[in-house]
Amino acid sequence: MTQSSYYNLFLLSPLPMWLFDVQSLAFLDVNNAATRNYGYSREEFLNMTINDIRPQDDAPAIENLVRENARSGRFYQNIFRHLKKDGSLIYVNIESNLIDFEGRKARIVLASDITEKIRTEHELELSEQRFRALVQEGSDLIAILDSELRYTYVSPTSVRILGIPAEEITGHHVFDFIHDDDRARLLAEADRLRRMQHITFSPFRFRDSEGGWRWLETRATNLSSKQAVGGIVCNSKDITDSIASQKALLENIERFNIVSKATSDIIWDYNVNTGKILWNKGIKGILKFNPEDYLTTISWWEEHIHEEDRQRVVSRFNEHLAQGILRWQDEYRFICGDGQVKHIFDRGFISLADGVPVRMIGAMQDITRRKEEEHWSKLLESVVINTTDGVLITDADLKDGPAIVYVNAAQVAMSGYSREELIGSRPDILHGHDSGQQGVQAIREAFLQGKHCNVQLINYTREGVPFHVSITMSPVSNSEGRITHWISIQRDISEQISYLKAVEAQNKKLREIAWMQSHGVRAPLVRIMSLVDLLRREEVTDEIRVLLDYLAESAKELDTVVTDVTRNTSLDLQDGDKTE
Repeated sequence: MTQSSYYNLFLLSPLPMWLFDVQSLAFLDVNNAATRNYGYSREEFLNMTINDIRPQDDAPAIENLVRENARSGRFYQNIFRHLKKDGSLIYVNIESNLIDFEGRKARIVLASDITEKIRTEHELELSEQRFRALVQEGSDLIAILDSELRYTYVSPTSVRILGIPAEEITGHHVFDFIHDDDRARLLAEADRLRRMQHITFSPFRFRDSEGGWRWLETRATNLSSKQAVGGIVCNSKDITDSIASQKALLENIERFNIVSKATSDIIWDYNVNTGKILWNKGIKGILKFNPEDYLTTISWWEEHIHEEDRQRVVSRFNEHLAQGILRWQDEYRFICGDGQVKHIFDRGFISLADGVPVRMIGAMQDITRRKEEEHWSKLLESVVINTTDGVLITDADLKDGPAIVYVNAAQVAMSGYSREELIGSRPDILHGHDSGQQGVQAIREAFLQGKHCNVQLINYTREGVPFHVSITMSPVSNSEGRITHWISIQRDISEQISYLKAVEAQNKKLREIAWMQSHGVRAPLVRIMSLVDLLRREEVTDEIRVLLDYLAESAKELDTVVTDVTRNTSLDLQDGDKTE
């Protein structure tokens, strides 16, 4: 390879490269990547030393290093700090060799920017330090389970909480440590991790180093798809002491259950002093939760109130407790265990001891269906009221004929009748004297057959003014399938009908004009064709004869066009006369 080729490789290298004098440390040459990455021009570089692109604190060490490398002549690689022209600090990996450059000892340098790598490694180190602090020094037991529910990692806190070293738990199945009576319930709860990323297990008993049982409350997050984790992360708290205190709340559980079974509502009993709520089985059947012994905290209830309702509901609830207002009720949305959001009507009665609230017993009622029906009713009502089409509803009286039971404002404006005049009348009031028209007969047949229909007919206003309407009529059935009402949507299409007639009349005039003009054009065209024939019989030059042939051919083509226009226009006029 020629010296020129080597030099081109130097200039066009994608990584910054330069040459510098090992005695003066001055730049001797730089490539394009160096000027592009550092922000200096080539001329600026050639007036600088390598210390000019380094922090001042690094200069003495760099000079000593360069001189030592110049003496030894060895290849050198290390990481340094550099400064760009804009003052930004970067970390670079330097690879350097000693060479002879135009009779001077010099070093050729290749610089790789590893700033982002250094930053990432630093952040990773900080992250690992935080992780170790949280996992090893925290109060919770952190563990990772594989898809078979075997421990792949257990935090060192297992010794403090359970008295068992982490290595004695790792590799074992989770059920090797869980009480037999809790296994079936936990297995069913764990199945939810297939469709939900986060779940909270109801409290369960976990065997400790002495063969006893500790109550744990566990939050699980499925991170099996994350390569760095590859399992289910479990965060467990020791709640043995709190469970013991909760047991005291269950002394009257049988009596509470007997009372709660008498209603389909969700019955709850809130102990103000302990902050615990005891539920009946409605929490499982309606709210889709299955807490241990049907116990939760007041915070659990607050957290499952929809975030848009939470502040309002909790504020009013606490206000009643603070002021000793005996009766409380509210409506709100509640997030159930299966992820659904239900509308709840909740009410409670406060029990006082020496004027201080100590207990609150209440009932939650699922009103989701009612709320949905109210919502859709409002939407449909808004559509009916605000639409520009007329809406008319009749009963389905087959004996005496249907009677109008509802009309919207658009129907009143369209007909000219008042709402009072229309309600209770027969729909025939709109047909005037023309009740025998074909569209009316089609409506009557559809009514008798209980079928949907769509017709156009002429209605009449209260003053007898006719107007064209497009009518869509549909039956409405009850839950037993019996037709109880008919809904008729009526649209005034008078302007459309008038417009179509005006367009047809205009088209007929245009066809007549086209027919007359085509006849007027053909007469002079025939004369032109005759003159061409006469000229072709005369003695003319070859050039003139060619032009006459072109003229004759063009005249024939134009004659064909005029003949077609005349024939088509004549047919259109005949068809127009027939339709009229």
